[in-house]
Amino acid sequence: MRIVSLIPSGTDIACALGLGASIVGISHECDHPEVAGLPIVTSSVIDSSLPPAQIDTDVNTAVEAGQSLYITNRELLRELNPDVVLTQTICDVCAVNSQTARASLPPNAKLINLSATSFAGLWDDLREVAHATGTDAEPLIAELQQRLQAVQDRAEGREKPRVLVVEWTEPPFLGGHWVPEMIELAGGTHVLSGAGEASRRARWDEIREAHPEIVILAPCGYDLQQTQQQGRAIKNELCSLNVRAIWVTNATALFSRCTPASVRGVEVVAGMLWPDFASPCSSEAVPLEL
Repeated sequence: MRIVSLIPSGTDIACALGLGASIVGISHECDHPEVAGLPIVTSSVIDSSLPPAQIDTDVNTAVEAGQSLYITNRELLRELNPDVVLTQTICDVCAVNSQTARASLPPNAKLINLSATSFAGLWDDLREVAHATGTDAEPLIAELQQRLQAVQDRAEGREKPRVLVVEWTEPPFLGGHWVPEMIELAGGTHVLSGAGEASRRARWDEIREAHPEIVILAPCGYDLQQTQQQGRAIKNELCSLNVRAIWVTNATALFSRCTPASVRGVEVVAGMLWPDFASPCSSEAVPLEL
């Protein structure tokens, strides 16, 4: 079995299913340690080192012009001769989409479109990848579901704090898709957007009027240190919210992908909300000091 993953979540799911040794090619954003050094078959037309506001502008400009944000090295993909290619149908901005992947698909390769926007969808994605590769996903799914249930059981009956996840900082975007569900499973109430809703642009006055008690900064694709820098860059807006806590996170590891790691994300959120839960590891999330 030869697998090429054009998206980080596909790589994470394949590795979680024990298929790391079968992966022969990855995207430029795949960061799972099992695939370090493998051939990279995608690239982005957007400079990810730019400030968030400029990235937002450049993305909008490219989308309005009908330009694809990602490039697939078709020649390399053919040389890798995969049996399975993993891509996604959720967000054209975040990763190579299904349409682009299908246009580059080598002969005889099976395309699997990951489409989870919820934990129920994650179980479906795990089963689909497992079915295509002759793997059993059920033990992993059962373990993940047990961990989620353990968090829910401990949070049961408590007063739910009002929480907002900021998925992009400049301009602010609300946490979407699986992110509000993560907050709900941890025992909170996500304000302004609910489980399954797509992320959307918001205004700071809109956020203030929603009166969140806890704000979690989880800008898509950024690690803890980068999120801390972004949090300090919007210090004035955050201070105006008058919340009881602001957390910065390793968003890439915990929030940006709907993968088995999202279960760890729920556990980390529970540690933010409840003093008697295990505190997040300092490499995952820390309070923002302004």
